[in-house]
Amino acid sequence: MATETRCYFEKALVFGCAGCSQAKRLEIGERLVCYCRSLTAARRCERYVSLLRQNAGFVFRQTAAGSNLSNYQQIRLQCGGLQGLSASIYNEAGADNFDISALMRVVEDEHRGIERISLDQIIPRIAAFNPRPHRKKK
Repeated sequence: MATETRCYFEKALVFGCAGCSQAKRLEIGERLVCYCRSLTAARRCERYVSLLRQNAGFVFRQTAAGSNLSNYQQIRLQCGGLQGLSASIYNEAGADNFDISALMRVVEDEHRGIERISLDQIIPRIAAFNPRPHRKKK
């Protein structure tokens, strides 16, 4: 695992809202862990997750910059952020199970960097994403 690094979208991959061609899954007991095979892909994802964390703190009512997110909040951030990015790049409602690595490459190539992406369509997706379906009352 010398060239493999931590996957920054591990929660999204485990939750099943996206896939990645660079991801390597390992089962450790009952736990599923994801690693990235490409260091450059991992750096792209790290920059995007960092950008989301900086700009979506108000969605989770967090004022401190370095505060930790719960597992539920991380899933909302990652899945909602990826769906919003996919919808803003491809101008569609947002498809499920897209390739994260390919999406990040498109952002880098066509938009000259993740930092230049407009978050106007992405932040509302994070706020609207709900991993837990509402239960019907009996």
